[in-house]
Amino acid sequence: MRTTGITLLIGTLLLGGCASVSPTSSQQSGIDTDYQPGQPVYTPGELNRESLYELMAAEIAGQRRNFDTALDYYLSQVRKSRDPAVAERATRIAQFMRNPDAVLEAATVWSEVSPDNPEPDHIRATILISEERFDEALPVLERILDDGSSEAVLILGSKSQELTADSAKRYDELLSRYSERDPERLDLLLTRALLKRRAGDDDGALALLDQGLATEPGQTDLLLQKIDILRTRGQQQAALSLIDEGLDASPNQSQLRVQKAQLLIATDPDTAVELIDDVIADQPDESQLHYYFALLTLEHEQYAASRRILEQMAEKDPHNSNLNFYLGVIDEAEGNTESALQHFLEVRSGPNLPQAYSHAVELFNSPDDRAQVAAIIDQGIERHPGLNSRLQLTEANWLHTHGLETEALSLLENALKREPADVGLLYTYALLVEKQDPEKMLANLERAIELDPDNGMLQNALGYSLTVYSDDYDRAHDLISKALEQHPDDAAVLDSMGWVLFKLGREAEALNFLQRAYDASGDPEVASHLIEVLWQQGETEQARQLLQENLDATPEDEHLNEIAEKLGVDQ
Repeated sequence: MRTTGITLLIGTLLLGGCASVSPTSSQQSGIDTDYQPGQPVYTPGELNRESLYELMAAEIAGQRRNFDTALDYYLSQVRKSRDPAVAERATRIAQFMRNPDAVLEAATVWSEVSPDNPEPDHIRATILISEERFDEALPVLERILDDGSSEAVLILGSKSQELTADSAKRYDELLSRYSERDPERLDLLLTRALLKRRAGDDDGALALLDQGLATEPGQTDLLLQKIDILRTRGQQQAALSLIDEGLDASPNQSQLRVQKAQLLIATDPDTAVELIDDVIADQPDESQLHYYFALLTLEHEQYAASRRILEQMAEKDPHNSNLNFYLGVIDEAEGNTESALQHFLEVRSGPNLPQAYSHAVELFNSPDDRAQVAAIIDQGIERHPGLNSRLQLTEANWLHTHGLETEALSLLENALKREPADVGLLYTYALLVEKQDPEKMLANLERAIELDPDNGMLQNALGYSLTVYSDDYDRAHDLISKALEQHPDDAAVLDSMGWVLFKLGREAEALNFLQRAYDASGDPEVASHLIEVLWQQGETEQARQLLQENLDATPEDEHLNEIAEKLGVDQ
């Protein structure tokens, strides 16, 4: 165990104290022999008896691997003594325990009492950026950039997508000053490129990447970012050419080979699969990479390749039942229903377990299959009681999809008797009961909101329902506004906001939200809302054109037919 100066001081004081103790010496020196550790007499800023007691207790706790207690004692002394050695020790323990708040507290004091030591500020910057506390991190990062350390800069780059566009610009402005002084510093160029991308300036990002590649041709991180920009711009051939240049210099560079497979899989799947097989052969133990390739080939309907990779993985890891889910998806796509069902039901754990049961019941396409579906769900509940509600929702949705509304509602009602506070059951029941009993729908949504008041999905559902089944538009607007804060780009929430604004008579504002919702989704119900608002705004020709376009695409949609009838538009 590393020994700090303060620990040595403790030992020295203790040894000295032991050597001098005698029945009379304490009285002669004025030491308070009634001192008890539980009743400390503390003089701030000094390593007095309380300090010695707590630091000894901390070290003993650490030796016994009781790190929580050790950290508590050290933080107590950091606050009281503000000793740099104590602050450093507390920082190290907090780092070991992965306790970011404690690291920041201790490292902040360490920085304040040791202003010439850059290490605590490096630690603080790294933690603040990792915790996405970007406004707090900015001034700390500014203090440490001069020493050329890359860690905090690169972590900032890795977190760039979590920044707001404005924050990304501010960080780029800071880094640009140091980049101008040292134009060949690659960590600054890479991070600035990532920040510019977050701010929407891909041209600026490309310029920085090219500057870095001129300094170090073939540098992988710079190449990968440039390739990604070219891909997003649809410049596939240019991206491929750049990959090939990189592979000429480093033929076995894994990330470049993966990028090439990604680019080729849609246009030249045979070459892509051949490349994937080569990478797997070269890296037989990289299971996460194999898993990625299995999903990539599955996504692009290269079923034989995906099946081969999955089966190879299953041979190496026979206990990974999650692989059966994807084998089932392949069987389902190829029409092998029996094999698909077997694979789905062989999933025993993992993130795809609920989906496996959903896919299993979806293999049954007739209302007459109800008994088989119920048997599968019952088996799933018996095997996985923790999924009880989730599996009952799966069965209810299957019943609803196949026109068995009464049975679906009965199932959910019985489930809610057993689990009346299950938000998922309440929400699904509300959606299914809407046509039969809107008041019951609203009551169930209200109950769900009581249980989960910050759930954006519930806020949006109740808010929109209030616009349809009540005239409480102010409350509806409040709920939808809260949902929009959580889901600013969600088409359903944008549609709800547009619709409630229309109900409130704010038609110009409504039009903006509804247009955004329609552009994002193309949904017929959203289209019907947009058509009605356009009509009310006097844009009747645009409304007619939009209505006709949507009716041509979905002539049976009830929302479109209702708005056509309401507006008196001939179809």
